[in-house]
Amino acid sequence: MDVLEMSRRRHGDLTVFTLAGEVDADNVGQVRAAFDAAVRSHGPRLVLDLSGLTFIDTTGLGALVRLRAVLDALEGSLSLVAPDGQVLRRLRRTNLAPLFPIYDSLSQALA
Repeated sequence: MDVLEMSRRRHGDLTVFTLAGEVDADNVGQVRAAFDAAVRSHGPRLVLDLSGLTFIDTTGLGALVRLRAVLDALEGSLSLVAPDGQVLRRLRRTNLAPLFPIYDSLSQALA
């Protein structure tokens, strides 16, 4: 199992949240808690940079959908950076891709 690395930083009124490694049932609780803390600390406008993820399972996808619902309720926004790879394929295969604005690069998401 790859180690999950998470970081966040501010970019104007957005929080850029970066995930690298693997998101699965073993660490999805950590991911959800970190998302919740980011929203509490910095507000409901997030960009998730998933370009460093090598794997995401259905529990990780569920965390993304949950985060989207929370941010929608707060009238916030959520964009994903998911260049062509395993994460983007999984989002498309599960028909979740249409729920999110998805960008190829962080610079595109921040523009």
